[in-house]
Amino acid sequence: MHEHYPLTEQLWLEWLQDEIDSADSSAGKKQIEQLFRKAVQDYLSVPIWKAYMEFAKSSLTDPTDGDSSVQHFREVCEQALTAAGLHITLGASLWNTYREHEAQLAAADPTADTQQQRVGQLYQRQLLVPLADAAQTLQGYRQWEAQLAGATQPPQVPDHVEQGFKKAQQAVSLRSEHEAMVASDKPADENLLAAFLAYIKYEEAKGDPPHVQLLYERALAAFPVTTYLWQAYANYMQDHIKVPAATQQIYTRALRNCPWVGSLWANALRALELHNAFDEQQHTSLYSSALQAGLQTAEDYMEVVLARLDGLRHMGTDRMQALRQGFQQGAELMQTYFPEYMDRSLRLHAYWADCELHIGKDATAAEAVWENVLRSPMGRYIEPSIAYVTMLVGSGNHAQARHVFKRGYARNLEEKGQVFLCEAWLRFEREHGTADSYAEACRKVRPFLEQAAAAAAAAANTEGTAKAQAAAKKAKKLTPEEMKKMRQQADPNYQAKQAAAGTPTPYADGPSKKGKKAKTAAGQPEAASVTASKAARHKLPDAGSKPGGAASTHMAAQTAAQAQADQSAASNNKRRQGLGFAEEQPQPKRAKPTPPDPAAADNTDSVQHAQQAPANSNPQEKLPSSKVVDEQPSQTKAGLQKQSAAPQAAGASSGPPRRHQPAAAAAAAQQGPLAVFTDECTAFVRGLDNKVTEAELKQLLAACGQVKDVRLVMDKATGRPKGFGYVEFGSNSALQKAVDLKDPELHGRKMTIMVSKPPSGGPAGRGRGGPARGFGGGRGDKGRSIHQHERLAVSAAPAFMPRAVAKKTDVGKTPTATNADFRQLLHKK
Repeated sequence: MHEHYPLTEQLWLEWLQDEIDSADSSAGKKQIEQLFRKAVQDYLSVPIWKAYMEFAKSSLTDPTDGDSSVQHFREVCEQALTAAGLHITLGASLWNTYREHEAQLAAADPTADTQQQRVGQLYQRQLLVPLADAAQTLQGYRQWEAQLAGATQPPQVPDHVEQGFKKAQQAVSLRSEHEAMVASDKPADENLLAAFLAYIKYEEAKGDPPHVQLLYERALAAFPVTTYLWQAYANYMQDHIKVPAATQQIYTRALRNCPWVGSLWANALRALELHNAFDEQQHTSLYSSALQAGLQTAEDYMEVVLARLDGLRHMGTDRMQALRQGFQQGAELMQTYFPEYMDRSLRLHAYWADCELHIGKDATAAEAVWENVLRSPMGRYIEPSIAYVTMLVGSGNHAQARHVFKRGYARNLEEKGQVFLCEAWLRFEREHGTADSYAEACRKVRPFLEQAAAAAAAAANTEGTAKAQAAAKKAKKLTPEEMKKMRQQADPNYQAKQAAAGTPTPYADGPSKKGKKAKTAAGQPEAASVTASKAARHKLPDAGSKPGGAASTHMAAQTAAQAQADQSAASNNKRRQGLGFAEEQPQPKRAKPTPPDPAAADNTDSVQHAQQAPANSNPQEKLPSSKVVDEQPSQTKAGLQKQSAAPQAAGASSGPPRRHQPAAAAAAAQQGPLAVFTDECTAFVRGLDNKVTEAELKQLLAACGQVKDVRLVMDKATGRPKGFGYVEFGSNSALQKAVDLKDPELHGRKMTIMVSKPPSGGPAGRGRGGPARGFGGGRGDKGRSIHQHERLAVSAAPAFMPRAVAKKTDVGKTPTATNADFRQLLHKK
């Protein structure tokens, strides 16, 4: 255990006493001697030194040792006095042990003058040391002098001893307060540490290195894992004692107590190089031990790596390959163990590039170092680019420096680094470039600098910025319909298509003012222009055409009136796009006076309706019933059934029934538009069981707040629920409560409730499909084409019937196809 961790004073004393009790031979005593030597190296301990002296004294009884044992005892005592003899409160015990043994040797041979002189010298040395109980020592010295001189003469103390004793006592009185603050009975807390630091500072000011060293040892014995105490002790020894062996011994002890501190390892590596005492093998061994010591942070490893590189660089230019390998290993070490570590000071890579450039004389290798840094995550900051450019400018490579600026000025660097790089580029071009290169740099960086200046001005004037933002919020915002018309007006392709189809471009002459009617180029009302365009698009015959001139005139008049009504309704009621809105149903057109077979006419008219639709028209605008079928299946069937309940009553006042219009569509056309769902405060519910009814769902969600409407989406083919629906609440708070429900269940199935969010940008159907998933955008229209939707609209809810095509045969022109021709065409397919 001692090989890895230092032991406390109490553990050492117990261990040593056990070994002394069990030792029964000279070999066992030698092992105990080695244990004592290790024990006194960990921490300063007066009790351990005293036990060591007592053990050496006990060896004097061995007759086989002879004079060697006495000499060994004296060596141990001198070591103890050097280490702890200056201890003001406890050092006297060591002096007394040493002196008493020498006095015993002198009493055994009173005629031996040498031994008597040795005792007297010990007395005098002890009196010159500032110790707490020096008065008793002086009294004992006088008694010893009296015995030596005889009873006839009074005891005499030399003058230099008297003067030294007085000075020592003055020193004790000056340090008495400090000694009281660091007494051995004080707890090891921050107060004791502060007291030791103050005491050390006092001794350093006095300029007495032995006392300073003793105080550091006493402080470290109480605080063995205080890092800065070890570092301060080593620094003091290195600056004042200047003995490399002593300094390295302190670092060795410090690393045993604090092996996780990288700065101690780094300073220990540098201490090996002091006074030309560099040993590469010892340096490498210590570096390997540091990497395996369990350092805590990236900074610890960085300090150790840099200390190792310093040592390799000091070996000279002939070891450049070893230095380059050290840089590579250090960079790989940091990248492997700390991939997210960012050294903003670039200590490793800047050092590496500088060594490649000045020691290795390889500019290409130095540039490669910086290129690797710019490609790493560290390249997001400004420091690598500036350091790279500084190296290039120092070496005179201005072209490469300019290249670095051009590559990095447009990058969005962290912490406003882009602005700093742009300013550095301008300074570089001003100091090292030409007028043209400076102008080019200004042109490139000007937008970024102006943007940064505007942001700084806005940050400085917060009140003005707030007013500008408030004004922007109050500004009128265009509706999606207005934005669509603006895009159409600016699109030349759309205008060309509208012109080819005879349809006027929206806002072709500018938007009409409120309260004024828009005029066409010929001065006619806009409705007349629209009527003319519709008549041309549907090839309506004029009043004088033959045969059937009267019927054709009647149909043309009716078509013109209907177009004018459509135009008036469009100007009064803007079409609302978005999820859940149904278009108003225009009035159906009158059928031909003499139609062919009804069954064939229905099918043929459906085909004609699909073929006569303009190519550039919006199918979604022509087929509102298809939209309702795809988006609101539950309302299509239910709405048609409700509207077909009284078709005759609604159609009685409008004339005879129309042959080509079913009763349900006629009733829907006369009763007005279908229900419009705004999707305000509406929740989308999915995961419903097929047996769930609207009443059950409403009852379940009524606890959240007012439920205005519940709509379950039905399959148009089977008439069964699709498993999802919509619930409209009376307030946003009720909607939020429903969304916040945790795993609601109905009929044993968990439901999912979320806010219904209609897609923006066009009249796409309700659901997730959007404009990119087919014509309707609903769940069931993933792959339908436009023509399939047209057929579905006509067959499901024919609210719009094909226009009656008058038969017209002119000489020299191709006759118009009849219904029978279309029927034959369908049979061929």
